[in-house]
Amino acid sequence: MKKTDKALPKDPTTTPRRAGRRPRGDGTGTGDLSRIAVVQCAVALARKEPIAELSMVRVARELGVAPGLIHYYMGSRDDLVSAVINTMFRERMEALPATTNNWRTDLDGVARSAIKTLEQWPGLATYIGTHNRSRLFQRVTAGEVDYGLAFFDHVATILRDGGFTKQQAALAYHLLLLFVMSMAAERENRQAPGEHEAYIVNYVAGYERESIPGAAFIVEPFARLDSHTTFEAGLRLLMDGFEAWLVPPTRKRRGAA
Repeated sequence: MKKTDKALPKDPTTTPRRAGRRPRGDGTGTGDLSRIAVVQCAVALARKEPIAELSMVRVARELGVAPGLIHYYMGSRDDLVSAVINTMFRERMEALPATTNNWRTDLDGVARSAIKTLEQWPGLATYIGTHNRSRLFQRVTAGEVDYGLAFFDHVATILRDGGFTKQQAALAYHLLLLFVMSMAAERENRQAPGEHEAYIVNYVAGYERESIPGAAFIVEPFARLDSHTTFEAGLRLLMDGFEAWLVPPTRKRRGAA
């Protein structure tokens, strides 16, 4: 798929269903049931509840059908969760700002739009960060777009066009996404030190400063750190590090001299 290809996936109701006989429902609410209806229901739940709690039984209960029908249209729970994540990945793609041909500006836009999208999905950053199958690509049926692959291609193209080598681009992509996902997980789990300032300061104060000189030195400013400050500083440091890779070796030596 080309970087500029924004084609939407076909309606999953038009794609081939899973092989096998459709199981009998309970006679209620099954008339309009389809893959797209199942996915839409799962997406609606995932916008309100942590995706780790999403289950075939939960979706079936919400739709008023037997769990077997959910399996018929989706396959496994992994397939269901992947379809939900792909919906978020689609939103992440749609939120990307237009490229400017300036790799630093474009990567900054990628990071900011990605973390903003993740904030709309409770628990998703934590889930993706702890489930390898969900980190990069998603399971799609014929006619659907894997928006994980589309995002991967988009960011990799920015790096390629910015003059990064293959090895640099690969590491830059990985570092940038690790940073974004960890920051999103910190926010959704309220893990910033500033969220627990009193506890951190009081805990360290319970020890003699001479016995923990390093901790005593940084504890107060550390305990005031919030996610916004951390994100801004971390993103700037990442970009500065990437930019240093692109400085020709001769310029580095002259500068050092």
